[in-house]
Amino acid sequence: MATRLWDFLTTDSCDRAINAERAADAADAVLGLAAGLATEGPTSPKLAPLVLHLDSLLDAINAPLGKLVGSTLPLADLGTGLLMFYRETTQTEPTLAQAIALVSQAAYLESFRELVKRNPRLGQLLTDNDSTPRARTITLEVKALGIFELTDSDAQLATVSFHQSALAAAFNRALKARLEQIGMPATLASRLVETVAKNTNRHIKKAIAAADDRLKTCFELPQP
Repeated sequence: MATRLWDFLTTDSCDRAINAERAADAADAVLGLAAGLATEGPTSPKLAPLVLHLDSLLDAINAPLGKLVGSTLPLADLGTGLLMFYRETTQTEPTLAQAIALVSQAAYLESFRELVKRNPRLGQLLTDNDSTPRARTITLEVKALGIFELTDSDAQLATVSFHQSALAAAFNRALKARLEQIGMPATLASRLVETVAKNTNRHIKKAIAAADDRLKTCFELPQP
């Protein structure tokens, strides 16, 4: 069985978002989700229309990167918050694949933001090159995440060793394409995304550790 990274959220949210105001861009949608979950929790009526605006949380890297990197909103908590939103909306418990799909997206964005904030020159490079017409084009690699299918076996691998998973490879392709799009040399972009993926492991583990007991059970690996 395979799970898409976002479809399971949008299917059950459509009826709640009819005629809702759209976010200006993907970064605004992602940050709006983070703000709504932080201030109002998973039952906030603001969440469903923002969920429908996205094909994945990584859509945000195709928006102005300064918005994402400069924000102080808690991105690392976004994955578990969306799982609680899903649970409230559907009255069902997420599967392991659904759980790691959301938590890994949020953790990857947090890892990227953390790396950029630790490297001011990198942040300046991204900001300086992010306003060109070419940089406004959505890359095919980011679009591909909307149809990426996460297998149960890769979900298990991503839970314990994200950077070695097919999910990490897909995220890395998307971010690398975006970085090259705004002028970063391919070799530097490759090194950067590998670092982001490795550090994502830490953010995934922190998110799972901070989750409530019900959500923690979603991340339990099947017994051999």
